[in-house]
Amino acid sequence: MIWNQTQVQLIVKISETGSFTKAGEELHITQPAVSRIVAAVENELGTKLINRNRKNGLVFTEVGERVLILFRNVLSEFQKVEELIAAEQGLEIGKIHVGAYPTACTRFIPKIIRTMEEKHPGLEVKLSEGSVAQVKEWLRTRSIDVGITIPPDHDLHVIPLVKDELIVVIHSNHPLVLKESIGIPDLDGENLILGRGGYDVQVHAIFKEFNLKPKVRFVVDHLDTALSMVREGLGSIVTTKGALSSLPEQVTFRELKPSMFRDINIAVPDMEDISKATDVFIQTARSLFSNNI
Repeated sequence: MIWNQTQVQLIVKISETGSFTKAGEELHITQPAVSRIVAAVENELGTKLINRNRKNGLVFTEVGERVLILFRNVLSEFQKVEELIAAEQGLEIGKIHVGAYPTACTRFIPKIIRTMEEKHPGLEVKLSEGSVAQVKEWLRTRSIDVGITIPPDHDLHVIPLVKDELIVVIHSNHPLVLKESIGIPDLDGENLILGRGGYDVQVHAIFKEFNLKPKVRFVVDHLDTALSMVREGLGSIVTTKGALSSLPEQVTFRELKPSMFRDINIAVPDMEDISKATDVFIQTARSLFSNNI
């Protein structure tokens, strides 16, 4: 089987847009041609890759999902060829798809992108924002090239980015505000608000070290939501000092005692198989934030 770049790009673009029409528009392929290309690929493979129905819309089959991963790898190899040829001509080109959870998008990504645009104007950056769990899944399925994650990072290659000190965010009228620092035993029985996608894992692990179980009242996706809940006296948060750009009125924080930290990492599916653009992203991020490790 010999796949041309247009066929591979189209199948991957359909997965990204969730639409034959949108994929065709982005690649400047007419609707009839899109259908013909998909049919030709499926006929060549002898299996259905994409199902379409009114109830579920466009859904890739189980085989289709596995083919997608391979096709994304193929596109990565195409990009490496383009980068190599451009380098021979004294040019620097490339595309990189970055995934990050909301706090990381706010804290790290803008500065990284601005620096890359200044030093490497030929590189194009695409950003996808999702939960920590989504970023890890995108990496495993090769939907993105690189991501900002927090442990555990099973099956991924990680490069340390930042080591953040953990703190407890509480209402200014909370009795614990009288303490200079707060120990995990002080939080026994206290209503806690946890973040999804990995943050909750570390909190549970820390409490387990003290033979305690956190009293979780709410689990949320965004830190701003949790901070608003603290302001209303609905609970407290265990988070990191670096994640806080500001605090609402009537909300303050105390450091944990003993000091505890959360690792924030750059992650890729395979460090031995990254593009030049991905390497530039990693080196730029580390140069900007390495003093926080």
